[in-house]
Amino acid sequence: MIPAKIQGIRSLKNLGKLMTLGLLGWLVLALAGSAVQAYSGHYYVTPNSAPLRECAAPECEVLLTAYRGEKVEVLERNNTGWSRVRFVDRSGIGWIPSGLLTVSPGTAPKPVPTYYVNISSLHLRDGPSPNSNPLTTLHFNDPVEMLGVDASGWAQVRDLRSNQMGWVPPRNLSSAPVSQPKSPRRRAPARKAPKEEAAPPPKAM
Repeated sequence: MIPAKIQGIRSLKNLGKLMTLGLLGWLVLALAGSAVQAYSGHYYVTPNSAPLRECAAPECEVLLTAYRGEKVEVLERNNTGWSRVRFVDRSGIGWIPSGLLTVSPGTAPKPVPTYYVNISSLHLRDGPSPNSNPLTTLHFNDPVEMLGVDASGWAQVRDLRSNQMGWVPPRNLSSAPVSQPKSPRRRAPARKAPKEEAAPPPKAM
């Protein structure tokens, strides 16, 4: 049998190990908490536009779009380079790549020009082509933000009602509201080439 004195020493050693492990665990949690606090604070979006997603992956659903210079609060960061943020000046929470955020606002973002639909109805499409799928329908004098024009001549815009982005022909937009909708441009029918008149048969001698 093991003497009681030796059993007591072993119990004290085990208790010491448990206390050491507990202390180490507490230190790890404390350091993790301080690391999270270091990430908290206000940041600014650097690209012209960036999607806020439902989870921290590029294939996750897009919830909102953040724009250059917008102020966000970082709620947490993960080890894959994503940050969960909350808008400061409007409602919305989502995930964004941490590399798209900066601690300094830098220069003020350029104002995005507002244009207005100048026809009765206009499809907002998911690509710069009349064959692209329609996302929604814009109506006369609906305001949109002009984000740019691509090489094909189509304009990328953001619908200010739904915050949805898409493509429209620039000719269907005006820089100010208009009093009445313009008629949609239609292609003129192709002109038929005039028929050549048959030459008269030669007269018999």
